[in-house]
Amino acid sequence: MKYIELELFKMRHKKIFLIFFLMLGVELLFIFSNYGRNENFIEMIPSPLAPAWEDLITGPAMFNGLFFPIMIAVMASRMCDLEHVGNTWKLLESNNQSRASLVMCKLVIICVAMLGAVLVQVVTIVLYGRSVHIVEALPSKTIVEFAIGTVMITFVVITIQLFLSLLIQNQLIPMAVGMIGALIGFISTLLPTGVRNLLIWGNYAELMVLGQETSDGNLQSTELVVRDINFLPIVILFGVGMIVFFILFRTFKNMER
Repeated sequence: MKYIELELFKMRHKKIFLIFFLMLGVELLFIFSNYGRNENFIEMIPSPLAPAWEDLITGPAMFNGLFFPIMIAVMASRMCDLEHVGNTWKLLESNNQSRASLVMCKLVIICVAMLGAVLVQVVTIVLYGRSVHIVEALPSKTIVEFAIGTVMITFVVITIQLFLSLLIQNQLIPMAVGMIGALIGFISTLLPTGVRNLLIWGNYAELMVLGQETSDGNLQSTELVVRDINFLPIVILFGVGMIVFFILFRTFKNMER
């Protein structure tokens, strides 16, 4: 616990929480301010058969692929930068802080922060939908699946960014990876399902439960269709991410610095 408190102290000193909440706030403001001007969404509100709730879920699902990789990259990079400055690894180890505990503390803090971000999104979706008086019944199962899927994908992204920041001294490289991931996550909404599943950040687009009906080849179709979340690629990604995490964890723990 004292090591987590030390990490939290360093985060406050570097204003990481301030940056995190600012980015989360910008994302939520950008997403939900657009709904108030979206005529299609406004027309769905009074209809019990229109997928208004699914439309609300699709907004965060679309933009998480853009914002979450950047948020994670910033947190991981800022948290690991201090250890690289002046080669403080040996200093920490001489104070009886093992390398394993250092990694786990950083991982736990980032995971809890991103879990909090997902919960804030879920609460915001429900509160916003209630505030505009959506007539459609609340699809609790879909919202829970959206939250679980987001957490699973986010864990893999955290693993990538954390170990890049731990292993590479120049933090511009992990930040560049985060930026590239954000770009991939955003444009993946335009890619075929099979292609975006191969791109780690592209799996955020799998959580978009509302889309256009284009099965007949008409890309200009305005007909909306509610889709079930395909958890198979997300589960595979999560499983591979867990294996990679343990491999990198053991590798980093046994490295000579």
